[in-house]
Amino acid sequence: MTGLSWRPQADCRERAVDTASVHRILQGLRYYFETDPACRFDFPLRLTGTPFQHRVWGTLLGIPAGQVRTYGALAAQLRTSPRAVAAACRANPCPVVVPCHRVVAATGPGGYCGATRGPHLKIKKWLLAHEGWHG
Repeated sequence: MTGLSWRPQADCRERAVDTASVHRILQGLRYYFETDPACRFDFPLRLTGTPFQHRVWGTLLGIPAGQVRTYGALAAQLRTSPRAVAAACRANPCPVVVPCHRVVAATGPGGYCGATRGPHLKIKKWLLAHEGWHG
């Protein structure tokens, strides 16, 4: 998997796909949404990003469902700045699977997919509630 988007289908580029792989990805996402938000996705990720972004995204994969970390706490862990962590989260090409929604600001939910209000923030709050976090 190289990415996942909340954009309507009309915005997505058509490309050749491996039907078995797509079925496996959809099955995993369906299981997350319908059965177990604590499940681990078991399909390979081939994300494009900088070495720093990959370091942040790898750290996000270690945050359990139902838990959150602040941008500041992750920044301290990764020896960087909260803004750098936020920028890597914003660049995450695979939301939900790489759980950037589990990163929050010290004073509230923070942003999601580059937005601090509107539909994307509603999605973030819904995902956190779906996973059992009600902070």
